[in-house]
Amino acid sequence: MLEAGSLRNVIREVLDAASVEWDVKPAKLKEESFKYGVRTRTGQLAVYTRKAKARVPSRTVVLGQDKVPDGLEETFEEAIRYAEGKSYYAIERCITASDKYAYKILSLVEADYPHLELMVDRNYFPCEKEGEPDIITLDIPSFKDTWILVDRMSASNIILASDYYGELKMSFLRMAMNLSRDERFMPGLHAGSKQYTVRRMGRLETVGVLIFGLSGTGKTTLTLETHNLERPENVTLRQDDIVILHPSGRALGTEHNLYPKTDSVPELPALQPAVAHPDAILENVVVKDGIPDFSDLSISKNARAVAIREAIPHASYRVDLDRVNILVFLTRRPEMPALARLTSPEQAVAYFMLGESWRTSAEAGKPEPVRVPGFDPFMLEPKERSALLMLDYIKRLDLEVYVMNTGWVKHVKVKPEESKHLLLALVKGEVEYRHDSLLGVDVAVKARGVDMSHLDPRNVYTPSEYEAAVRRLKEERVKFFEEKLPSLKWLADYA
Repeated sequence: MLEAGSLRNVIREVLDAASVEWDVKPAKLKEESFKYGVRTRTGQLAVYTRKAKARVPSRTVVLGQDKVPDGLEETFEEAIRYAEGKSYYAIERCITASDKYAYKILSLVEADYPHLELMVDRNYFPCEKEGEPDIITLDIPSFKDTWILVDRMSASNIILASDYYGELKMSFLRMAMNLSRDERFMPGLHAGSKQYTVRRMGRLETVGVLIFGLSGTGKTTLTLETHNLERPENVTLRQDDIVILHPSGRALGTEHNLYPKTDSVPELPALQPAVAHPDAILENVVVKDGIPDFSDLSISKNARAVAIREAIPHASYRVDLDRVNILVFLTRRPEMPALARLTSPEQAVAYFMLGESWRTSAEAGKPEPVRVPGFDPFMLEPKERSALLMLDYIKRLDLEVYVMNTGWVKHVKVKPEESKHLLLALVKGEVEYRHDSLLGVDVAVKARGVDMSHLDPRNVYTPSEYEAAVRRLKEERVKFFEEKLPSLKWLADYA
């Protein structure tokens, strides 16, 4: 029963036996959601999860790709019997604002958890697409055992015993990203998008930037950064999380609103009105006397919000980026400089597939160094397809590719203001580099006239320490490709 291609039929059988209210209106969902959470003084809904506070990758099974754990078949059959006795709310929305490239989604959520369906409604776009939904998710938070079942063959998901919205949100986006890659040859990317209009090489130019990074590495902070530019120079926000890269160089936005971690809200003025908007939905945020306290992480270090993009002063009404010019990979490896320019498309794809950083609070598990291909925990097999597609796109679109270390260079902290300065400098083409023969990258030594040599690993490590550190790093990278991505082990020569 639990096999690739089976989940959509199973979901249909559940719906035939269960009570389903279709096309539930947002007003009803919001009214019922206040029974689950509290109302802030500004009218926001603040909800608190009972089952999960983050995604649980260790309990995610991709049918036809992962080995089905012992006992899961029996648990699944019990879950389906349980599901048939429940009531559900159903809504349809669309991923992307483009009619031509939209994915129609059907969200089916246990009616006792209306806030989850309200968050889906807020997060995605109204849908005019006819026909059957492209992607379906059935969410049953009240079940006893946590499992997330992903069926790429039928583009369907079943979520058991998780009431964390990030699990539901990514069930749709995971599928859309991989369907786009496999069926349309358009890679889905875990990246924020923004458009700069800046003076570059002596003239005013428009520059499209994608910023990649695992949760907690500063992706939202840098994506939202305006640099206080004054017209005619400016920055517009397009997307914070997931885009789909079109062969023309466009980056299609997938979501109407944002879902950021809220611990950074006090330091991000641009985000503050978006989370204070009456339509915003707070998740696991401490509320004291009706006032959200985003600095208090006592409920969860992964507190989040569905933030309203229209309230962000520099957010464009358009979610698509017309043309991508620059890719920026965020990392927190101590051997890496604060900014490195990659020197070939092959090297860029090697770094893309390494996805080096540190595990953070958005996923279960202790902080530790990790490698996640594409900086994308949702990439399905065959991963080499993503690598080859990106190699083609980087070559054909002549993309500039950079790595930014937003953590520490050995024991020297890269300050947020330094990362912001470096980002603007690389966009404007105002960085001086020296080539590092050990790492094989160009290291930033001066940016917009500011000396950055204190963030050059060669000036932080002793020569012998640096040589040993880079040797270990390269050995780790070779081992990663050989063990995790054997079909791409040739990329290790460029890493």
